[in-house]
Amino acid sequence: MALFRHYIFTALLCGMAQVLLGQVFMRPVDNAGAMGVGGATVAYPGADLGLGNEALAAWSGKANVLASSALPFGIGGWSTARLQARARLNRVSGLSFDVAHSGIESYGEQSLGIGYGRKLTEKVYLGIGASVFRVSALEYGNLGAATASVGLLVRALPKLWLGARVQNPVQQKAAEWSLPTFLRIGAAWKPTSIFVLMAEMEKDLDRPSQIKVGMEYRPVEQLVLRCGTRNGRIGRASFGAGLALKSGLGLDVAAEWHPSLGITPSGMISYKW
Repeated sequence: MALFRHYIFTALLCGMAQVLLGQVFMRPVDNAGAMGVGGATVAYPGADLGLGNEALAAWSGKANVLASSALPFGIGGWSTARLQARARLNRVSGLSFDVAHSGIESYGEQSLGIGYGRKLTEKVYLGIGASVFRVSALEYGNLGAATASVGLLVRALPKLWLGARVQNPVQQKAAEWSLPTFLRIGAAWKPTSIFVLMAEMEKDLDRPSQIKVGMEYRPVEQLVLRCGTRNGRIGRASFGAGLALKSGLGLDVAAEWHPSLGITPSGMISYKW
């Protein structure tokens, strides 16, 4: 298996070198909370799984910051890191920040995003965001670009939330290369305070649609268990757990299993105040 993954890694390196000939700027790796539920976070009613929707900048409750890292497919030469933060400006609006890095020795991508969210009514939240991206590759140089995004979160029923997010809606380009444009639409059903079931569809213009399903269960106040799956060209399964301390500190771990490439472990530390 280790030898097989080595060959896959070599193929990925070659593929990354060709990325600059097509679409640049890949999706950042999900943090441990989002990974645990298969990435189905666009309609999640809360910021504990990160900022999967710009509208969450205006979410009620304490401000929070989340720092995460993952080891894609267990490959030691591939590093990822992500920092997300959210703070309310007043009772109806807030700001969010998202900084991400993913790369190997010869290829790397970084992004910096800022979002603004506003609570329009007791049941409707709207958010907008702007992001700056940078990619660097040996023999190809550096490339930068900027794009925008918009997110919507609606409490359609007392126990049902609907969410939607569009990134790069006007299909911006960097030189002659396309930036990713994708749409996410989903729902989250929260029948009790200890259980949430999530599902969403994600469509990238250059890739097949993905269907994501995840669930979160809180057997006790301080412990949360998660599992999920996503299906596109290849199905992947994930699971995770989180521990919330009374001090506001949170510790989360997750892993995603790819049938050919193996397991991607992830860890996250968060804080609420």
